[in-house]
Amino acid sequence: MALFEWKIEYSVSVKRFDGDHKKLFSLLNELNDAMALGQGRFVIQGVLQQLLDYTRQHFAAEEAAMRTVAFDGLSSHIVEHRELTAKVEEFAAEYKNGGSSVTIDLLYFLRDWLDHHILCTDHEYKEVLKKSGLY
Repeated sequence: MALFEWKIEYSVSVKRFDGDHKKLFSLLNELNDAMALGQGRFVIQGVLQQLLDYTRQHFAAEEAAMRTVAFDGLSSHIVEHRELTAKVEEFAAEYKNGGSSVTIDLLYFLRDWLDHHILCTDHEYKEVLKKSGLY
């Protein structure tokens, strides 16, 4: 069973961003599935790298969209994005240095962060982007 399942409540009404969020859920579920099979340590490095790459692309696209529509909450959104990136980089460094609890800590941190970020922070731009007609 997937740890993190897409629900319509997560939709921000921007097809690309919804797709990006689904991809992030998929990465979490990949890590969770590997951990359930006792294989978490074999996939975590790849998941961490994919996560860093993918969130950077996604965050850049979201921030560009918010700039285009002059979204008032852009600066606080950017702060949250940078904090997540720094936290994932921290997990990657800890893993590289032999941290054995990184997989479970990362999994639950990301689950909670994504749930809050999408349902609260991302939903702040939902109506603005929708009304702009650009997305």
